[in-house]
Amino acid sequence: MLSRFTSAYQISYPMLSDKGSTVIRKFGILNINVPPDVTRFYGIPFPGQYLIAPDGTVKDKLFLPDYQERPTASEILLTDFGVGSNSVTLHAEDVTAKVTVSDAKSYSGHQLGVSAAFDVGPGWHIYGAPLPPEYTVTKVTFGGDLVQNQSLKFPPPMMRKFEALGQTFPVYEGKFTAVGNILLKQQLKPGDYKLAGTLEFQECNDNECKIPQSVTFEIPLKIAPLAPAAPKA
Repeated sequence: MLSRFTSAYQISYPMLSDKGSTVIRKFGILNINVPPDVTRFYGIPFPGQYLIAPDGTVKDKLFLPDYQERPTASEILLTDFGVGSNSVTLHAEDVTAKVTVSDAKSYSGHQLGVSAAFDVGPGWHIYGAPLPPEYTVTKVTFGGDLVQNQSLKFPPPMMRKFEALGQTFPVYEGKFTAVGNILLKQQLKPGDYKLAGTLEFQECNDNECKIPQSVTFEIPLKIAPLAPAAPKA
């Protein structure tokens, strides 16, 4: 089976078969959700990955409950190393935000990493959460017809007391980065698309608050056709 798979997809690196799930059990990653009487799938591992440093140490690991939603290699490079070239830089007032998607090409139903690197001008701040309704929380959202789910985690904001208002608000100053992912919809047709999004924020200093900003953007994304199943024996 592995030889057919290797030949069909022209894989040049070694493929290993864990007969009897011996290694899977030693690592403690046997998928216990698959009952023993399901002979075709029993003995498979929980899907996961290890990130190995050049010195052989494990730098990161991730294991998931099923095979439906899994991070791609490009997502790992973006979230762990900040490596990503498919980006757009937004300039609005005293705020710059570089929004990056981990790859310029993906597949229907796949997950991609996203990041938003902010640079707030000296003397200004933008807001984190939670906030009273009259203020605007900083956020980046992806819309359009491509995205099924999305998650973008911001770092903890700094709590700052504003003496003139007698209130304390969560704020961001200077440089910071939010990191997350998007899950593409199933059954997207292959082709060239634009991943649409919106950046929302409100900037203030100690004396004034500017009107809330809503900046739209687009990032090119190519949806490639899924690879055909490996031929049966």
